[in-house]
Amino acid sequence: MGYLSYWQLKEKPFEELCDIRFFFESDDHREALDRLLYLIKDRNMCMGLLTGEVGSGKTITKNVLVHSLPSQHFEVIDFDYCNFCFNDLLFDIVQRITFRDARLSLIEEMEAPSRNDKFQLFQLFKKKLEILLYEEKRHLVLIFDEAQQIEEDVLDELKNLTNNFSRTENFLTIFFVGQPELREKIRKLKQVDQRIFLRFHLNNLDYNGTLRYIQHRLRVAGLDKGTVFSTQGQEMIFRSTAGVPREINRLCKLALNYGFAQDLKEISHEDIQVIIDDLQEHS
Repeated sequence: MGYLSYWQLKEKPFEELCDIRFFFESDDHREALDRLLYLIKDRNMCMGLLTGEVGSGKTITKNVLVHSLPSQHFEVIDFDYCNFCFNDLLFDIVQRITFRDARLSLIEEMEAPSRNDKFQLFQLFKKKLEILLYEEKRHLVLIFDEAQQIEEDVLDELKNLTNNFSRTENFLTIFFVGQPELREKIRKLKQVDQRIFLRFHLNNLDYNGTLRYIQHRLRVAGLDKGTVFSTQGQEMIFRSTAGVPREINRLCKLALNYGFAQDLKEISHEDIQVIIDDLQEHS
């Protein structure tokens, strides 16, 4: 018997896989998602910014956003890692733009220009944007995760992509996801900063949010009733993780294994303390 069967779970509840089924709608995460959806669906707000500390849930929030955008209205290109030069990013964008209408497939068969030929890359990019907007009535959304790694000159060139617009709407929306230092980097770039129509910073979970987060993930994983952690145990988890979702996941996963190995009926604050002491001893 493994710890899943022991705790009557169907799957692992505290994995770091950004599975959107486990997305927990804290007040902050729900507001972040609502704001980003508003930004994109408006189609005239150019760029947005989502920041948060390491492990705060930025990426899973972004993934929920992507899955919330219907493909009949939006063409979404999501960069999980974007520490590249501008030409490489533009080349990848051009390659990844696809059309729903098979009759438009000829444009996809055009010979791709060299990564070093910025002019030709722009020409093909603009052509595909026009087809998306005028032929398919779809809006391009570019998402850059871990955007604090993007060089300042690249941020400035990405901003220039939003210069493409019709009489009534922009051709595309860009938003950046990153750690808090991204805010300072963008503030130094006035022209980029002025294009950011909407920005939001994800805070860590508070005490009640942490308890609800733990119970939410256990329920999604198949726990029918009751709980695995005592109230004091959950309080200890909150105090030791400061409400950071990634840290909560790590501690809870270790606790489930520990409780199984020790044949516990419930994981108490003393049990959590044992795990914390062990982590500190071997850090």
